[in-house]
Amino acid sequence: MVSTYVTSSLIIRILLVYLMVGRIAFAHDVNESSAYTVQEIAEGNFVHEGNFPPQSLENRGDIANIGFIVGEKCVAVIDVGSSLHVGSMLKAAIQRVTRLPICAVIITHVHPDHLLGLNAFTKDDSITVYGHHRLPKQIRTRSRFYLESLEQYLGAGNTADHAIDPSLVTPVNGLLSIDLGNRVIELKSWDYAHTDHDLSVTDIKTGTFWAGDIVFSEHVPILDSNIRQYNAVLEELQKLDVQHYVVGHGSLDRPWDVLISEQQRYFRVLLREVRAAIVNDISLMDAVNTVGWTERDRWHNFDMYHRRNVTTSYTDLEWED
Repeated sequence: MVSTYVTSSLIIRILLVYLMVGRIAFAHDVNESSAYTVQEIAEGNFVHEGNFPPQSLENRGDIANIGFIVGEKCVAVIDVGSSLHVGSMLKAAIQRVTRLPICAVIITHVHPDHLLGLNAFTKDDSITVYGHHRLPKQIRTRSRFYLESLEQYLGAGNTADHAIDPSLVTPVNGLLSIDLGNRVIELKSWDYAHTDHDLSVTDIKTGTFWAGDIVFSEHVPILDSNIRQYNAVLEELQKLDVQHYVVGHGSLDRPWDVLISEQQRYFRVLLREVRAAIVNDISLMDAVNTVGWTERDRWHNFDMYHRRNVTTSYTDLEWED
């Protein structure tokens, strides 16, 4: 009898511990969901400002500016964060703002901090996923590496749940308009800029331009494409009548023309000094440590990404006529 009582008592204690842990975990999730804030930067345009990269266990991958636009009929989501966790937080934030259904999820480019939260939305068959016409190919090419990085840097044990089906993407080639109900948004596919598959979104009603990572604020620009064509895109963006904007990383309260001019200056330095390095037979190995370092104090995360930008520019420009 004593043995039976002890065993039963132990089992009850274990169950109580599991219940308490479950309640604590649930309370943590609820509190964290409530703490995931969005701000309305223009009527109907809501943004969550992420931390600066890199992603880590501490920030749980919440490193990009993502958000949504609310019409009278439905909601369009623009980028979904770097994990199911972040995507779910964004979804919960939408539900706190409106009861309207989500009809569109728009992915501005393939980078994981904008993409890997997608499956928080894909169980709903009424939602259409939009992306640049080159996005599906990029998903297929990079998916395995991104999922491995998710496990390495965020400790995600469910990486298979983050795998994105490229066939879900409705390709955009050129311009595409979506009516959310008395609110038309315009999607535009760009050729070569931050990547070779950038997609921007404009809310026509408020003049709000969602740039993805084509434009950066305070964070050093990241070049995953062709610097000369990227420069041409910046010249086009400079001419836009932008009333409000959302960039992929950095603050949203600085003048639009300042952001563009700062990025153009950085690229001018890269172009000038990389070309000089090539003419003077300076190797790429040496160039990454000398080219453009006068810009170092102007940008966040310069040391993390600048050498990569020099490498991308050098390998492109060395074949320049």
